[in-house]
Amino acid sequence: MRNLKLQYCKELDAVAQPRQLLLQPELNGDASDIYFVVADSKIYAVRESLDARPTVIADLPDIVGVEFLQLDNAICVASGAGEVLLINPESGDTSEGTYCDVGIERMSWSPNQEVVAFVTRTRNVVLMTSTFDVIVEQTLDADLAPDQEFVNVGWGKKETQFHGSEGKQAAKQTGSDTTIGEDWKELNQDINISWRGDGAFFVISYVSAQLGRRTFKVYDLEGKLHHTAEKSDNLKEVVVWRPSGNWIALPQRFPNKSTIALFEKNGLRHRELVLPFDIQEEPVVQLRWSEDSDILAIRTATKEEQRVYLYTIGNYHWYLKQVLIFDQADPLALLHWDTRIGAEYTLHILKESGKHFAYRWAFAVDRYERSGVVGVIDGKRLLLTDFAKAVVPPPMSQRVLQLDNYINAFTWYETSLCVYTCDRRLYSYDPMQQLNGTEPQASLLMPDEELSRLPLANLTYFSCDYLLATHSSGGSTRLLLLNKEADEDETNEQGELCYRVQSSVRISGLVNAVTIGANAMDEFYVQTVNNGHTYEVSLKTDNTLKVERTHVQLSQAADQIEWFTITSDSTGGLITLRNQQLLHLDGHRIAEDVTSFCVVGNYLAYTQLNALHFVRLKDRRQVSSRNIERGGKLVTAVASQARVVLQLPRGNLEAICPRVLVLELVGALLGRKQYQAAMQMLRKQRINLNIICDHNMEQFVASVDVFLREIKDSQWLCLFLSELQNEDFAKGMYSSNYDVAKQTYPSDYKVEQKVEYVCQLLVERMDHVERFRLPMITAYVKLGRLEQALQLIWREKQKDAALADQLLKYLLYLVDVNDLYNVALGTYDFGLVLFVAQKSQKDPKEFLPYLNELKALPTDYCKFRIDDHLKKYDSALSHLAACGEEHYEEALNFIRKHGLYTTGLVCYREHVEFQKSIYVAYADHLRANSKLDNASLMYERGGELQQALLSAKHTLDWQRVLVLAKKLGEPLDQVARSLVGPLQQQGRHMEAYELVKEHSKDRDRQLEVLLEGHLYLRAIYDAGLEEGDDLKNKIAPALLSYGDQLQNSLNADLQLFLVYKQRLLDIRQRQAKYGEGDNDADVDLEEVDLMSDTTSMHSSRYSGTSRGTGKTFRSSKNRRKHERKLLSLKPGNPFEDIALIDALHNHVTKIVQQQQPVRDTCKALLYLGSAGDADPLASALQREFKALLQTVERALDEIWTPELVGNGSMAQHLTGPNVDYQALQKEQRYALISPLKRFKPQLNLIDWQYEILPYSVSELYQSKCYRLWQ
Repeated sequence: MRNLKLQYCKELDAVAQPRQLLLQPELNGDASDIYFVVADSKIYAVRESLDARPTVIADLPDIVGVEFLQLDNAICVASGAGEVLLINPESGDTSEGTYCDVGIERMSWSPNQEVVAFVTRTRNVVLMTSTFDVIVEQTLDADLAPDQEFVNVGWGKKETQFHGSEGKQAAKQTGSDTTIGEDWKELNQDINISWRGDGAFFVISYVSAQLGRRTFKVYDLEGKLHHTAEKSDNLKEVVVWRPSGNWIALPQRFPNKSTIALFEKNGLRHRELVLPFDIQEEPVVQLRWSEDSDILAIRTATKEEQRVYLYTIGNYHWYLKQVLIFDQADPLALLHWDTRIGAEYTLHILKESGKHFAYRWAFAVDRYERSGVVGVIDGKRLLLTDFAKAVVPPPMSQRVLQLDNYINAFTWYETSLCVYTCDRRLYSYDPMQQLNGTEPQASLLMPDEELSRLPLANLTYFSCDYLLATHSSGGSTRLLLLNKEADEDETNEQGELCYRVQSSVRISGLVNAVTIGANAMDEFYVQTVNNGHTYEVSLKTDNTLKVERTHVQLSQAADQIEWFTITSDSTGGLITLRNQQLLHLDGHRIAEDVTSFCVVGNYLAYTQLNALHFVRLKDRRQVSSRNIERGGKLVTAVASQARVVLQLPRGNLEAICPRVLVLELVGALLGRKQYQAAMQMLRKQRINLNIICDHNMEQFVASVDVFLREIKDSQWLCLFLSELQNEDFAKGMYSSNYDVAKQTYPSDYKVEQKVEYVCQLLVERMDHVERFRLPMITAYVKLGRLEQALQLIWREKQKDAALADQLLKYLLYLVDVNDLYNVALGTYDFGLVLFVAQKSQKDPKEFLPYLNELKALPTDYCKFRIDDHLKKYDSALSHLAACGEEHYEEALNFIRKHGLYTTGLVCYREHVEFQKSIYVAYADHLRANSKLDNASLMYERGGELQQALLSAKHTLDWQRVLVLAKKLGEPLDQVARSLVGPLQQQGRHMEAYELVKEHSKDRDRQLEVLLEGHLYLRAIYDAGLEEGDDLKNKIAPALLSYGDQLQNSLNADLQLFLVYKQRLLDIRQRQAKYGEGDNDADVDLEEVDLMSDTTSMHSSRYSGTSRGTGKTFRSSKNRRKHERKLLSLKPGNPFEDIALIDALHNHVTKIVQQQQPVRDTCKALLYLGSAGDADPLASALQREFKALLQTVERALDEIWTPELVGNGSMAQHLTGPNVDYQALQKEQRYALISPLKRFKPQLNLIDWQYEILPYSVSELYQSKCYRLWQ
């Protein structure tokens, strides 16, 4: 579907009578401006950028072959006398390469310039390396080995085969009838060589004396003969091997047609390209493939003119895209395709006079943006297809415009079509009729005298009256404004109407692309190759052109530019696609590796190798992507139908409707409240119907009546209701087309309750409307109100039994019949139950006896049985409570079976005695579940005080125990003494002391309880109120002993902290020195499973099949066992550092929690001021503990490093292309630590020190803790 578009034709001056063109390769990405031309016996260096005269760098008679050797920076020249010379193009120095004493007929280098092939005057084939070492030499007429000859397998006789257009007479011809009657010596004896693109094979075309006709042979790069051509008559001397390697092309003439025969490597004829002329009258002079094998150039010559035909192939059809005509007065000398990167579609044509034309082509799809019409040039035919109506696979088309001459270009405007032919005529179709209408009439305009000599490029409709075109010469370009409507006086000598240049302006540089701006009446944009500038050019009121400004500047020129306009706000911009496949939007890069693009409404669609992307033009944000077949390219897009047409590499077409475009159309329809059309499109494109309300919930709620009125089909409403979900699809699945920040909802709407909200809204509007019965049932089902749905059907049954049967049948599609039967049973209406059961697959022998049994029961008990059957236990219990006292035992068993204790207490509120039984049963249930405090309360309410007392004792609720004991008449002192020991075991010493003090007069026992709980302050207080020596004899010794014990504990804590810290630092130093891998070398495979599911540490070192056991350690018991194994502090544990961090966190937390005990102990020691050892011991305690806290505080940052914490600055190195694998391995290792313990513990310090205690720095230095820290 692509056409060849002429970007520019650059006219230069070269050398007269050229025979070969040599182009220098690109160096460092820059193309050289010097090229070489071989003319007769001289080689010229021609400078393109300056007006300098060509320079002769070599003079050698009878030149038969020339090649520019890139690696040697030399020109290899072969002469007919047998000389092969190497010439330095800069200095002109000459060195001998090799010499052939019998003379050289032809020389050809391989594409990689590693091998050179010669054909000598004696018909020998010589193959040499790049250093001219002979690889092989053999005669050209050598035969194939017997095992390589063609074999006739006897597939039918000639008389029974089909001969196509040759007719039945061809079957009767004998072998002598098909031979050429003329002598083979009269044939053109030229020998031609052509290499395959990869340099592995080459072909030689020559006239064989043995066969008496022209044939060809295929050799490999070692000179081995592989294949010869099958018997083919009338082959011409020109031969060229397609660079991609699949075909060898030679002209061939048949009695009824002339073709370019395409042979395979094995010499068999594969297919053909039928030429539109007779090569007997218009012989083929040259055949050339473009470097990428896309374009075949055919040069022909007649007595009057010479022509160049450019062919492309698509979907197994050859399209004639361009025809260039040259006057024989200045004939062509040669044509040459550019081989430099990025210039593959540049065709160099040199004339005998020395004129050099560089035609730059580009593939482009000629689409009409306002519709889906695409035009394809094929010789004298213009193939038109409207993809908005039909997808016609090429080479077929919806309509064909047949012209009298070959078409080179065409352009659209509104309903007008203008066609530009190879003889520079303009055919205007105005207006262009529908593709299925009558044949349109064309108006013909001839070129005036000036335009008849100018090759026009970038032909574009500018307005209804003007055309734009460009013409380049030298280093500048002329922008031409052509009048499409000729005046009556604008005629040529033959009296024919002519088009002419209305006005023009010259721009420095070569313009290779033109696009029309937003206002097609007065502005357009042009792109220059030289500097990458895109200029804005305006048309003034006096019809003159003026360059206004540079719109955008690119680092390199683009091959394709297009102006876009956003329909919503009428703003626009410029899209450019460079030959390096870089896509820009107003100079900002959008993507790379782009193969095609197309503007679709408010979106820019572009393709990459195997993906199609959409960019919103308004904010340049990519909103959608999808996979396509590899190599697919955009042909056109129809925004009004959300259709995108792609052409795949084979040439076939594929039409798709991307979701982002469909949603754009649906959104517009919903905005106009055209719900019928919107739903039709949504169903056709299989888009979730939730978007109908999610598009704009406020509008949907306000116009719900319009929605119900628009949707005529009740089935569509049912479909809409059935797809409702508690999700905002405008923020989720279809967020590409919506701005989340602008989504608004009604005040009483919540997304989590969307289904209920919308269904309730529709039910209110649809109620009592006959045509909405099915949607009502669907809404009830979505709301979970199956009973109401059944009641609706039951009411309809009273009016129309047949309609009720249909409604029930529909309901059975939505709900399982067994569930519906249970719902009907729950209505307690046996008529409805029987109605549903008859529509189910249930056996009447099963449900009829059960229903009869229920009918025979009392009403309340019947409802109880039904609710019990349906597992509606709360309702069943309420009905059972209404049955009376005779069902008390059954009710109690029912309550115990289903755990309905709270419900039973409510239902039997008026039944006091039976309620106590429920209380006791509830208490037994609670005690069985270890909820003894609640059980005690229930036992008390049920009158079981003894059980209540036992339950309270187990919870050590001593106050409640004493109250219950008093109610039971038990001795309170004895009960109180029995609770003291258990309270002390649980560390509740103060409560134990309160019990002893209140229920025992034993002073010694009270003091003993206080001292055992280290409640020295309370003991000192009580001793101060009582007379005696308890303070001196009992409290002081115990307090001093506890102070020494606490001091030793602090020293032990400090020592343990320092040991753990040093072990951790040693491990980290060892890891930094030897790396993580050495430390993990002995990790037990079973322990690897301890790692978090989010870490990949174990998967990066062990495969899933390498484990010796199938243990998963998923049970809680095994998990705890292996966690203990992980946190083992045993030296040598592979996770020793993890265990140490865990232990240090626990140890620091424990140290911080000792602030209050140390403070209370020091305060108690201060109260013992009279004791000689009290103050020194308090000072030492305070000193040691302060040193311990300072030691811990200083070491926190050393233990909890930033990499352990895992802060944001480290996280960026754990992902992306520049991942730090060592940091990633550490992060995976630290993931084993509890998240809380990855952060250093908080030291919540309180005011625990006493300033009155004697304390100095010197004492700090003398403290044991400080010495240990040092």
